Amino acid sequence: MFLKKIFNFNRDYRYYLEKGDGYLHEERYSDARDAFAKALRKMELCESPDLSMQAMIREKFAESGNGLGRLNLTEAEYALNSGNVKKAGEHLDVVLELAEDATLRKKAETYIEEIGSAKPVQAVVDSNLSCSGCGDESGRSAQESHDVEESLSAEDRFELFIHTLPGNLPERYKSMGEKFACGCLLNRDGQGEAALKIFSELSGEENDIIDYETALIYYNNDDLNNCERLLRRAIELNGLNPLGYLALVQLFGDTGRVAEALPFLQHMIKIELIPDQAGLLLGDAYVMLEDENSAVDCYTKVLSSPGYAKEAAMKIIPLLEKQGRLEDAAYLAKKFKKGCC
Repeated sequence: MFLKKIFNFNRDYRYYLEKGDGYLHEERYSDARDAFAKALRKMELCESPDLSMQAMIREKFAESGNGLGRLNLTEAEYALNSGNVKKAGEHLDVVLELAEDATLRKKAETYIEEIGSAKPVQAVVDSNLSCSGCGDESGRSAQESHDVEESLSAEDRFELFIHTLPGNLPERYKSMGEKFACGCLLNRDGQGEAALKIFSELSGEENDIIDYETALIYYNNDDLNNCERLLRRAIELNGLNPLGYLALVQLFGDTGRVAEALPFLQHMIKIELIPDQAGLLLGDAYVMLEDENSAVDCYTKVLSSPGYAKEAAMKIIPLLEKQGRLEDAAYLAKKFKKGCC
C-alpha cells in the first residue's frame, strides 16, 4: 500500500486531466499538451469511455497546441524581422505541426510560401520592384551575386519585411509604391545614400513613413540631430505610428537621455499603441535609471500578455531575486522557464 501511494500505479485519466489544467493555467503549453495526451491514452483503456469527456480533453489538447503555435509564430516573426529566415522556418514548421487554429496555420503557411519563393538573380533584376537603385548590377562581385541567388527576390523580401510591422503599417507601406519599396530594401542593405535619393524624390508631401525611413539613414550616418528632428516630425504627423516612438526611444537610450523616453512610452501605453512592447521598454528604461520598483511594476503588467509574458518574467526574476523576493522569483521561474516549444 505504501509503494502504491508513492508510485500511484492506479493513476487514471482524471489525474492527467487535472495536471494538464494546471499547466494550461500557467501557460506551460508543452507540459499541458503532454498531460492531456496521457489522459486520452488512459481513457482509451476504459471499457466504456465517457465520449463527452473525451471530446473535452481533445479540445484542451488542441488548445495547448495552439498556445505553442502562438509562441512559435511570435518567434518566427521576430526571426524574420531580424533577417534569420532559417530560424523563422523552423518555428513555422512547429506551428503547422502543433497548432489546429485556422488563423495561426494560415499565417504560418503564408510566411512559409513567401520564404520558399526564392528566385534567381535575374528575377530580382526583372521584378516589379526593380528600379535604378535595386536593379543595378554594376560593381557587384561574383560572391555578392551568388548571395543574391541564394536569397529571396526583392518583392518577396519586401513582403516579408512589411508582414512583421504592427497595425495597419503593412498596408500603408505597400501603398507607398514600388519606388518606395526599393528604397526600403536599399536602406536595409546598407545603401543609405541610394535610399536617401529615392526618399528625397518621394518627399513632395509630408509623410510620417518617409520621415521615419529617412531618419534611419541619418542615424546610421551618425547625424543624430537630423534623425531626432525627423522622428519627432513623424510623431507629429501621425501619433498612431509606433515606429517613430520606438526609434526615438532607442535614440534617447543610445545618447544617454533615458529619462526623456519615459513620457513617450507612457503615452504609448495610455493610448494602447503596442502597449505590451511599450511596457517592456518602459521597464527597461526604469532599470537603466536604477528605479527597480517601477521596473518591476511595468514588467508585472505585461505578465498577462500571452505574447510577451515570458519575456517580462525573465526580466522580473533577477530584480525580484535582488530584492530578496525569492519565492516570487522561484514561482515565475517555474512557470515560465520550462519549455515553450
